[in-house]
Amino acid sequence: MNNYKFSVVIIFIFLNTFFIRGQQELSFNHYMFNSQLFNPAFVGSEENLSISSIHSIQLVGFEGNPTTNSILLDTPFKNSLGGGIEVISDQIGPVSNSFIAINTAYHLKINDNGQRLSLGLKLSGNSYNVNFSSLKFDDLSDPNASKTENYFIENIGFGLHFQTDKLYLGFSIPYFLEHRSINKQRHYYLSGGFKKGLNDKLVINPNFLIKKTSNAPTSIDISSIVFYDDLFWLGINYAASERAFFSSDNSGGNISIISGFKLNSSISIGYSIASQQGGWASSAQGPSHEIYIKFSPSKKTSQSDGENSTEVSESEK
Repeated sequence: MNNYKFSVVIIFIFLNTFFIRGQQELSFNHYMFNSQLFNPAFVGSEENLSISSIHSIQLVGFEGNPTTNSILLDTPFKNSLGGGIEVISDQIGPVSNSFIAINTAYHLKINDNGQRLSLGLKLSGNSYNVNFSSLKFDDLSDPNASKTENYFIENIGFGLHFQTDKLYLGFSIPYFLEHRSINKQRHYYLSGGFKKGLNDKLVINPNFLIKKTSNAPTSIDISSIVFYDDLFWLGINYAASERAFFSSDNSGGNISIISGFKLNSSISIGYSIASQQGGWASSAQGPSHEIYIKFSPSKKTSQSDGENSTEVSESEK
C-alpha cells in the first residue's frame, strides 16, 4: 500500500511539472543567440546559413530531471526572405515532447541607416508522450504500470522584429492556438536590447526577454554580455518571475553565467551554468548546464551569433 501511494505521488509530481511546463514554454540561457525559438521574424536576418544546437540539462542530481536537445537551421533567401527549422526533444521523467517548427520571415528595409522591420510566421507541431511504464512499480498489477498517453497538437505563431544599427525590439506570439488537453496556453514574448562599443576591442550587449501567459507568473530574463574582439564573450543572466524579480530580497530567481568563444571563423561554442539564487553549493538538486554550438560559414562582416551583432560603427565607440 505504501509503495502504491509512493507511485501515485511520483506520477503526480511529474504530471504537475509537465502541465506547468505547458503553461511556460521551454527556456534557454542562450536565448539571445537563438531568437527564432520565440520569434519567427528573426530567421534570415543574418547574411549566411547557420546551424546551431543547444543541449540543456536541469536539476542535476534529481532522477528524471529535465533534459532538452535542440537543432536550429536559419538561412536567408532572395527578395528579403528568410527561413528556419527547429527540431526540439524534451524529456522529463516519463514525459517526452518532440517538437518541430518551420519559420519564415520577410525583412522590410526602412532606410539606408540600418533600420529594418521584419514579419515572421511559425508553423509547428508537438508530439507529447507520457509513458508510466518507465517508472518503477513494485505492484505490477497497478493500472498505471502500463499506462501510456499520447497527444499531438498543431500550432501557428507570429512575430515582429525591429532593429537599427544600435538596438532591436521584438514582439511575438509563437504559439497562438490554445489546447486544453495538455494545458497549452497562448504565450506573449517581448524582447530587446542594444549594443555599445566600449573601446576597439570590447562591446557590451544587454538583453531582456519577457514571457507572459495566463494563469502563470510573468517571466523576466535580464542579461548582459561583453564580447572581446568578437572572439570571446562572458556574461550574466538573471531570470525570475515578476513577483520574485521585484521583491525586496529577489528570492526565487535563477542566476546564469554565460561564456563562449569562436573556435574558428565558422564555429562558435558556448556554455552556461545556472542555479537558483543563493549559490550552487546550497542548491538541493545541483546546478543546470547548457552547451551551445553554432556552425556558420565565414561572414563578410564581423558579427556575433544571434540577433546581437558585435559589429559596431565608429559613432558607437
